Amino acid sequence: MTPEDFNFDKFDTLFHPQHIAFVGASEKSRFGAMLYLPAFKDSKWAATFYPVNPKYEKVLDWKCYSSVLDIPYPVDTAYISVKTKFIPAVLKECVQKGISWVVIFASGFSETGDSSGLKLEHELKQIIKGTDTRIIGPNCLGPYNATEGMAFTFSAKNNTPGSISFMSQSGGHMSQLLDVGYKRDLRYRYGISFGNQLDLNCVDFLKHFRIDSTTHVISAYLESFGSATGYDFFLELKKAAKVKPVIIWKGGYTNDGFRAAFSHTGAIVSDLRLWRTMAKQTGAIIVKDNEEFWNAMKTFELLFPRYIPAGRNVGIITPGGGSSVNTTDLFSSHNLKIPELTLESQKKISEILPYENVNIKNPIDLGASGFVVDIFSKCIEIVIEDTNIDIIVIPLWPQFIYKHVFKRMIEIQKSTSKPFVFCMPSIADSSELASRFSTVKKVLHKERVLYFFSLRDAASSISRYCEYIEFLKSHNYDIPNEK
Repeated sequence: MTPEDFNFDKFDTLFHPQHIAFVGASEKSRFGAMLYLPAFKDSKWAATFYPVNPKYEKVLDWKCYSSVLDIPYPVDTAYISVKTKFIPAVLKECVQKGISWVVIFASGFSETGDSSGLKLEHELKQIIKGTDTRIIGPNCLGPYNATEGMAFTFSAKNNTPGSISFMSQSGGHMSQLLDVGYKRDLRYRYGISFGNQLDLNCVDFLKHFRIDSTTHVISAYLESFGSATGYDFFLELKKAAKVKPVIIWKGGYTNDGFRAAFSHTGAIVSDLRLWRTMAKQTGAIIVKDNEEFWNAMKTFELLFPRYIPAGRNVGIITPGGGSSVNTTDLFSSHNLKIPELTLESQKKISEILPYENVNIKNPIDLGASGFVVDIFSKCIEIVIEDTNIDIIVIPLWPQFIYKHVFKRMIEIQKSTSKPFVFCMPSIADSSELASRFSTVKKVLHKERVLYFFSLRDAASSISRYCEYIEFLKSHNYDIPNEK
């Protein structure tokens, strides 16, 4: 079934199920999906969650059914956590029950490289052929809904829902995404872990996230196209990236990484050059590792579409010549420009700073005077208004990691539509600084401020953001108004 044939309105019941069956439920098992069952006792599905296992009459005080066919209610989603040899029979019962979504946790399919795994996948496809039942997985964790707490993962801590929707071929990466999101204030809407993509695949979810009005940024960890074709993915990516940023972390792009990806999800090799070419033609953003992935998501979530740079010209303001040179080198190496300020701006800054040991052109080296917050702030205000500057970058020293400093600078940031980036000093080597930052972080997250722990990460992410804006402008695509 192609995306054009599929009724995408039905996806609402995948992310907002009313009735959930869990096949293979057991209190005795302490592994895998069973570890998540207690969380559903305190969820909105406590009264509509149905364990299925012919061995038990009750599981965690829920009535336990011998089969999904015995459940006297309609079921939206069935999770299957049984040995692979039993899955075809269970799937047939799900089809007979008219269950729309079947999430298969189990591994042991095409990713093994064994012919029996491929044969089993083919059997499952034949079972659902021509029916209204769709498979997510196998070898996956299934859907995530930030607004309702739907998640089979340890990392689904309560965080403020947002506008990032993601898909992940890896269940572990999905869990890590949620954990990092909680710690760094990445705010999600929906997510899906779909493993081997036997049936529903990256094209299906890319289209769903494209047409979902609550999703503003799409991100994906992919090792392959799964049951989709590269051409279908290209066509859908072209549609999606023209209206929303699409960030793709391509796993398995080296020879050794490909071998690992194949044993992980049965992914078929695809050259990274193909993905980069596809990204260039569609406007998608390709990243190569977890930090690039998280940083890109954070950057696009906080900047797009409210803060649109007119160009790549960066204004750098910091106390310290060495710091300013280092920042300039790193941002220049990522195809960003550090132009001189206008003569008018230079004159204004020169009236604030002493004559010696400073640079008023750009990067702006404030010297020792820059450690006076009032002076630092006034110089930032001047740079913001400079017509030569499109993006503001503030590398900070440990002396600035206090709430009152950030509250002052955040007020300045609110006065501009130019992207505004804070670069933090390393907090790894100082427990005292880490403690102070934990307090500051609450302010940054509350005010939704973009910050990085690495100048290189900041430069890389901002450059990617500029590339996307340039792509939209070069194709005359509309940049949506901030909502």
